[in-house]
Order: sequence, then structure tokens, then C-alpha cells
Amino acid sequence: MGSGNNKYGVERRKVPKKRQNEYLERKSAFRIDYRQRLDLFAKTVLVTTGGALTISMTLFLKEDAPSLSPEQLSKLTQVWFALLYTLASFSTGMFITVLQGFYVNSNWTNKLPLGDDQISGNLLMKVIRVVILLLGITGFGAFIYGLCSLGFVATEVIETMAANKTL
Repeated sequence: MGSGNNKYGVERRKVPKKRQNEYLERKSAFRIDYRQRLDLFAKTVLVTTGGALTISMTLFLKEDAPSLSPEQLSKLTQVWFALLYTLASFSTGMFITVLQGFYVNSNWTNKLPLGDDQISGNLLMKVIRVVILLLGITGFGAFIYGLCSLGFVATEVIETMAANKTL
């Protein structure tokens, strides 16, 4: 029997069947919990980003919007692009995850027992995980940048409005 890409496969086969099942149950429970946390995190970022975009665009694009200096308008444009990138990257990452699930399920069909080396060790799966990770990291960076910058722009606008009213 070939070892495939799983260098620990031989050692795992030496473990009694009962211990293997306990290990697989713990591993499965961890993966389910981890996946649920990732889904909740992604949904939280998407909802927060969508809300921030909607509120800020409504506030600054309406007829009686506060006047913005060219610098503030430039910063606000950058904020909106960062938040749009967040929506696009997280949505793309979630879509790729759906495609990944389809790919794994198609590999599972009629291939039992299925070892980790047939899924985790697969080059395509490694590439998919790297792409999702890069989308997530850059999207989260854009999310933090966008929210912080939006706060700074809003503060500048309020300070400008307060200064104009006191003069």
C-alpha cells in the first residue's frame, strides 16, 4: 500500500482502531467548530462592511450632505474602495469554499476509505487554501483600514462643521 502524500499514514495505521476512531471524532469536531467560527467571522465582517458602506454613502451622497474638502472626499473615496474590496474578497473566498466543497465531495464518491492524503495532500486543495487565506487576510486588512479611516473622515467632517458654526 503506497504512502501517498501523508507521511504519518503508516504510524496512524499502527494505532488500534478504537483510538483511530476517537482521533477522527475529535478531529471532525474541531473542524466543524473551526468552520463555524470562520463562517460567523466572515458573515460578521460582511454585515458590518455592508452597513458601514450603506450608512456612509447615504450620509455623504444625500442632497443635504455635509460639505467635504477635496482631501476628505479623496479619503472617503479610498474608504469606500477598501470596504468594497472587503465585500468582494470575502464573498469570493466564500464562493471558492463552496467550489472546494463540491470538489471534495466529488473526490469522495466511490473512494472509501479516503485518506487525508487524497484531500489535504492534494496540490489543488493546497492552492485553494492559499487563495482563500490571501483573500481573507487582504480583505480583513481592507476592512480594518476602511472602518478606521471612515471614523477619521467622519471625525474630520464633524470638527470642520463645528469650527464653521462657531465662527
